Amino acid sequence: MIIKKAVITAAGYGTRFFPLTKTIQKEMIPILNKPLIDYVVDDCIEAGIEEIIFIVKDSDRQLRHYYSESMEVKEYLERMGKMEKYDKLSILHTKAKFTFVNQTAKDPYGTATPLKLARPYVDEDDAFVMLMGDDFIYNRDGSSETKKMIDYFVQSKGSALASFVKRPKELLVKYGVAEIRNENNYNYLTNIIEKPEPGEEPSDLCNISKYIFTPKIFDDLENQELNPIHKELLITDTLTNLAKKSLVTVYSTTGEYLDGGFVEGWLKANLLLASKDQKFLSSLKEYINSL
Repeated sequence: MIIKKAVITAAGYGTRFFPLTKTIQKEMIPILNKPLIDYVVDDCIEAGIEEIIFIVKDSDRQLRHYYSESMEVKEYLERMGKMEKYDKLSILHTKAKFTFVNQTAKDPYGTATPLKLARPYVDEDDAFVMLMGDDFIYNRDGSSETKKMIDYFVQSKGSALASFVKRPKELLVKYGVAEIRNENNYNYLTNIIEKPEPGEEPSDLCNISKYIFTPKIFDDLENQELNPIHKELLITDTLTNLAKKSLVTVYSTTGEYLDGGFVEGWLKANLLLASKDQKFLSSLKEYINSL
């Protein structure tokens, strides 16, 4: 099985980061010196992904601008004699083939809508990866989390894969928690319990919205109705419906899950990555201790 495409969702309003995200897309908020979403893209490329399909708001221009060549900036740097700085920019639009798909206000609201919109772009593929644009997995050895997901998916012979991270018992009430069964040394999904009551947690595995699907998912998705409680088209419903008739592989990450979609998570992501750079480490320690 060859997986060469990834769908990355970037059509949210980033309400947890208001007022900043009224103007700046949350996926474009920087972790150190590059946008959050670029860590997701680079991880995909390390895994052999060749095409990235971004699902974006129809009003968004920031991602398109970032992943396209800017002749204005190039001409400015030439004029100022600073072309050495262009090296970091010249590769952005050539990293992969980038496709942009608009999600409009007319589309049903919910986490499964970007998946539905991606169908024309992945329908002929063996399988594809689906990721969020505002979080990523940091592996201390520099390995690609997307590649680990793909390898595990192929080995497990599942029809889809969902990624989870282990969390302490007291935090499970904040997440969608996996109910699983084991078969041939692999865990497979039977259900996702949203924000379980204390004592009712089926496991310690929390959904982090990173998936692999085959195009077979789209027939089920066409018939999926809005969630009766949330009145949204939810991807967790897509997964649990699929799990009733097929093997949905449960992948448990061992890396550091970094959620940059809210202020505290963004701060932690910056501090973690900065602490791995010797240029920053000593001055960061000195400054934090001084506080």
